[in-house]
Amino acid sequence: MRLSDRVTRVRAALVDVGYGNKARDWDNAPPGVAYPAEVQPLPTSEDIVGEQRVTTRFRVFLPPTADLEATDRIVWDGATYEVDGDVLPWKRRGVLHHLEALLVRVEQGEA
Repeated sequence: MRLSDRVTRVRAALVDVGYGNKARDWDNAPPGVAYPAEVQPLPTSEDIVGEQRVTTRFRVFLPPTADLEATDRIVWDGATYEVDGDVLPWKRRGVLHHLEALLVRVEQGEA
């Protein structure tokens, strides 16, 4: 697999937001970690009922040594995406070959 793109994984710490609840502190997330990757587009959608919203999706392939979790974000080509679902390990002949994840970005517009 040719990993010709470059992505940055960003991971924010969990902080207490009161009443025993925790949330990711994206405003104070440390600098990300860069990885070689292959990023491929997936179909997008547009919702114009109630509010204008565009959902953009990509599939990202990463080396098996990449540290990526479902709660992380990926920065690629100037945009920030959330990891959508679990990070999937792919094996070939029983050996971890690469990681795959879905990325999503939802942009709200005016109705």
